[in-house]
Amino acid sequence: MNEMTMREKLRVRRKQRRLRMLRLLTIFAVIAAVFVGIYHYLHRPTFACGSVAIHGTKHLTEEDILQLAGSQKPFNMFNVDSDKVEEALRHDVRFKNAHAEYKWPGVLHINVQERQPALYVENAYQGYAKVGYCGTVMDVTSGIPDDNAPMLTGEDCGSLYIGDVVDNKNVLGILQFLDSIDLEAQNQFVEIGIDKERNVKVQLKVGFPILLGPIDELQDKSELFMTVFNEIKGKKIVAEYIDLTYSKPYIRLKDKVKN
Repeated sequence: MNEMTMREKLRVRRKQRRLRMLRLLTIFAVIAAVFVGIYHYLHRPTFACGSVAIHGTKHLTEEDILQLAGSQKPFNMFNVDSDKVEEALRHDVRFKNAHAEYKWPGVLHINVQERQPALYVENAYQGYAKVGYCGTVMDVTSGIPDDNAPMLTGEDCGSLYIGDVVDNKNVLGILQFLDSIDLEAQNQFVEIGIDKERNVKVQLKVGFPILLGPIDELQDKSELFMTVFNEIKGKKIVAEYIDLTYSKPYIRLKDKVKN
């Protein structure tokens, strides 16, 4: 057999390289097609995979999470982006903090901290704004639908909408005071009033008010207030008012009714 010429050898080698390249391209195409098929299969709207666990609130459901993610039932972890859900929850005025992350085996854990109402404040057009401790408006209503927070009188917030933040200095001062005292004490508040002289009065559920003095000095009264509150709670005190305007508390008792 005659030996192959150099040109023929080069031609054979090029042909072999083309065949190898064709095989590799075919393999890559098959692999890519498999991955694309798997991707589309896993992202089908009807494909169910994973679950949701919600912590810290009863105001969220799986349907709510799917809506925030722009998805639909059934839950599919491949279609629900945890970052997108977390970002949406952070803009929900009902929640102070929110975090969303996947944990094995494919469970989307939603952890939220509910924003607690601190005050009902008069809003524009004879309405009321439900305000959180940081001044965020949680709701706007025509009346006061519950007793979850005391009403503030003597100040209004103008025209605010859900998600707005109060910029009234006196209202923010009241919110700061409330945030500095115990929740047990706050639960006894019915109404907080600011009079024309800018003095603050708190009406308690026990029936008598506590005078706190000028609103500019309110932040210095939280410790004194809690001391007095802890002294009187559980006791049947018949008083007209308790005055905390000065450093020494004064209790004005009701006169006994003579027969």
